[in-house]
This record gives sequence, structure tokens and C-alpha cells, in this order.
Amino acid sequence: MPVELDSFITNKEQLINYFKNGAKSTSLKIGTEHEKFLFNTKNNQPISYTGSQSIEKIFQLLEGRGWITIYDGPNPIGLKKNNKSITLEPGLQIELSGEPLNNIHETCKEVNEYLKEMAEVCKQLNIGLLGSGFVPNAKLDEVGRLPKKRYDIMRKYMPKVGSHGLDMMHRTCGTQVNLDYKNEEDFKKKTRVATCIIPIALSIFSNSPFQESKLSGYQSYRAFIWQHTDKQRSGLIDFFMDPNNSFEQYVDFALKVPMYFVQDEEKLIDVSGENFNDFIQGKLKKAGKIRATLKDWESHISTIFHEIRLKTYLEIRSADSCSWSGICSVPAFWTGLLYDQKSLDYAYDLTKDWNFNEVNNAYLDAAKNGLSTLLRNEPIYEHAKTFIAIAKKGLENRAIDNKQNKNESIFLHDIEEMIINKQTPASLLIKKFQGSWKENINKIFDEEAF
Repeated sequence: MPVELDSFITNKEQLINYFKNGAKSTSLKIGTEHEKFLFNTKNNQPISYTGSQSIEKIFQLLEGRGWITIYDGPNPIGLKKNNKSITLEPGLQIELSGEPLNNIHETCKEVNEYLKEMAEVCKQLNIGLLGSGFVPNAKLDEVGRLPKKRYDIMRKYMPKVGSHGLDMMHRTCGTQVNLDYKNEEDFKKKTRVATCIIPIALSIFSNSPFQESKLSGYQSYRAFIWQHTDKQRSGLIDFFMDPNNSFEQYVDFALKVPMYFVQDEEKLIDVSGENFNDFIQGKLKKAGKIRATLKDWESHISTIFHEIRLKTYLEIRSADSCSWSGICSVPAFWTGLLYDQKSLDYAYDLTKDWNFNEVNNAYLDAAKNGLSTLLRNEPIYEHAKTFIAIAKKGLENRAIDNKQNKNESIFLHDIEEMIINKQTPASLLIKKFQGSWKENINKIFDEEAF
């Protein structure tokens, strides 16, 4: 039955049921979210929020194409059209939150239509779009700021809990896949398998080897940044690999993650560091007599940023922002693994003896070492070959063809070829930087921008 988000929270069972009610028995959907950096094509610097080359101007042009502006107070912060939305991250990174779709063919059609429209609009303003996990050339103080209330609260709080929280907010871009679960058992199997594969996916889709115009020493500098953001709300979740994993365990976990804010009509109240359990019990002094609702719970769990996040669906957040063609390969990889039952069962069987410490250590190392990272005494390169093959078979099993009678596995061809050659987007960029680019970071904007 539908969840009434305005319902006051009186017991933990309501929070557990929030996730139970997210289960989809049939017609599992695929959602894709992808962020991009915006830059001035004349000097390759980040654009501003207002002015002649700005978010403001982009939004005005998109409004003329049927997009409807979303505001935070007086400030435009996003746009909507049908069931998809364009949002802005704290450093003015632009993101498409796509519609829940039936297959990767539909996903790629959506990606292509959006990027074509964005490229046309931005070209009128001499603005470019770049898919990269970390802004390659700009310092933190050179990046614009989105005037959004929740981000103001986060900016104050982040330096208290990690060394790179502000970098995460303003200088990173990712690609995210949203997938459904059928029931609690399906949730348990998918989260265990996905947790085991996160270090592998991180390596395959690494695409951020630069920092402030130089090599960072990392394949995914974005992943390194996230690993040093806030230990209580980023990284891997250990109990996802526990046989006793459950919706209730996630509720208990989420209740302990410190809050950021409470919404009081149009006003956001800063309660950063406070406990949601105390909010339920009416013990937050700053919140006054405001009572916690399921809408507050929904807002709270959206501020938990682990590599796999539970909402009324699963968010898998391990991939860097990437090239135009690469965007489709990320949801294709995870769909092939998790949406075909034979592939999911096989992946589960392969990883059933893996333990959290070895997976987590590989996850931490993979940001720097990519495919050469050791996982269970084997380089991730070998695991990557195995799991790409499983994903490919899963997509073939789904047997969903396009008009040319090609199934969804076509979207894995590029990464399959890269892995055969022991390459990733990051390693290819490093090769260019040290070779034909002659360590001139501006070449990335000439050759890799959309």
C-alpha cells in the first residue's frame, strides 16, 4: 500500500515498512543519474551561478524547451520535465536524474536525447560539458557555489567530520544506477553481491586521474575523496555482507547516522550532528515542537552517501562521471548482474565466501591502484573479466532487443574491450596526458568534452 509521507513516526515498524513497501514484484525499473562539469569554452574555467555564462542562462534556455524551473526560496536549483529532472550539485555540477525505465535501450535513448539538448543549449553560451570524476583543473576556491539551504548546512558541517567533504561537494561528479528489489530476500542477495563487486566496478569505471592540472596518483581521485568525506555516511556498509542483513538492520543503522537538518514548512533548521531517534522522541531542542514524519525520514536517508544506498530502491554510486558512450555501460553492467536471476545467483555463489575486510581493503586500494588492486590474492583485472562476462550473459538472457535486433549486451562492448587490454578510462587519460597532450590539461577539454 502507498506510504503516507505526512504520517507522524510513532514506532520503528513504520520505518521498516517504508522499505518493505518499496519492493516491486514485477516490472523492475532502471534509473540512471549522471553528473557533468560545466566550463567556459574560452578559458576552460568553471562557470558561475549568475552572469552571461552561467547556470541562470542555461536554465532560461531550457525553460524555452519545456523544462519547468524548481526553486529553493528565490534561487533556481533545478528543472523538471515529465518524470525526469535536472538538478545541481553544490559546486554547480549539473545532473540528469532520469526516468525509471524498462531496459538499457531506453536508458541510452534518454541519455542521448538529454546530452544532445544540453550540448545545443550550452553551445549557444560558449559553455562545455565534461564527464570526469573530479574537476581536472580547478582549485576548490575557483568552483562556484549553489545557493541552496541544505548545502549551506553541509558546508559548515563537513569539515568537522572529514578531510575532503568540501571537495566531495564541489569538485566531484559521478554516475549512479537505481535498481529495484523484489522483496527483502532479493534486497539481501543484491546488496551482498553488489558490495563484493564495488571495488571491481570502481576500477572498471575509474575516470578521474587528475587534480589541479596534474596527475593525482589515483585512478579514481573521486573515490579517494569520498573515502575521506565522513566515515559515518560514506564507504561500504559491512552488514550488507552479513547473513542477518535486513531492512530492520538498515533502519537501526540509518537512525544512528547524524542528521543535517529538519524541514519546517519553507524553513530549514540546522540540526547537524543530532540523532534522528531523538527527533522521533521530540528531544531535538532546535526543532521545537516539530514532529518527525516519514517525509523527514525520506529526507534523512537521502543524506546517507554510502556506495550502496537504500531508499525504496537501491542506489549504486561507485562509478565516476564518464564519456557520452560510457554512461550507458554503467547501468548495463549492474542490470546484467542483478536483474537476471541466473547471473545474480551465479555471482552470489562466486562471492558467498568473501568477507567484508578483504572487500573493503580492495575498495580502499582500488581508488589508487585500479585494475592492479589485489582482491582475494588476485588482481581486480581478473575479477573484472569474470563479472563483465556474467553481466553480458545476464543481458543476453534478458533478450530485450532494439530495432536492429541487438540485445542490451551491446552496451558492454567498450568496457569489455578495455578490460581485455587491461585499460580503463583513467589509464587511457593518463597515457594521453603523458604522451600526445604533453602534460597540458587543457587538452582534456578539447578532446573529451561533449
